Amino acid sequence: MKKIESRIMTNDLYFEEVQRLLEEGKEVCIRVKGNSMLPFIKTGDRVLLVAYQGTSLPIGSNILAKHEGNYIFHRYVGKKGDKYLLAGDGNLVLHEHIAETDILALATRHYPTSGDKTVNIHKVWYRFRGMAWYYMRIIRRIITVLKRRF
Repeated sequence: MKKIESRIMTNDLYFEEVQRLLEEGKEVCIRVKGNSMLPFIKTGDRVLLVAYQGTSLPIGSNILAKHEGNYIFHRYVGKKGDKYLLAGDGNLVLHEHIAETDILALATRHYPTSGDKTVNIHKVWYRFRGMAWYYMRIIRRIITVLKRRF
């Protein structure tokens, strides 16, 4: 059996290649790193991306974007003027404000590490569920504060 060799590369180099493939019209599957999309998407889960074509972006979509020189995978939660507002499902306060030109891709499928099931996260139900979770932020913040005190 041949041993598989791991290689480490910078995020910039990795996402340059992701962008190149998206620009060629290919779908790209990436592994999510971090907990900002909990409880729906966990570290190690994979998502399938398609290039953003500048069309109307449905509220609640999961997108890959560039923000302040970093790549982020968060939910589109609204628009303020010409800026798109993004928030991670696990974030209780933070928003990112980005220009439309910073949107790289739209996630269409979610491949959880647990189980064989894949999820079409671009369907209305999954976007609605994500937005409901987003609008519960204030309640989630209160519960977090109460947990810390007791």
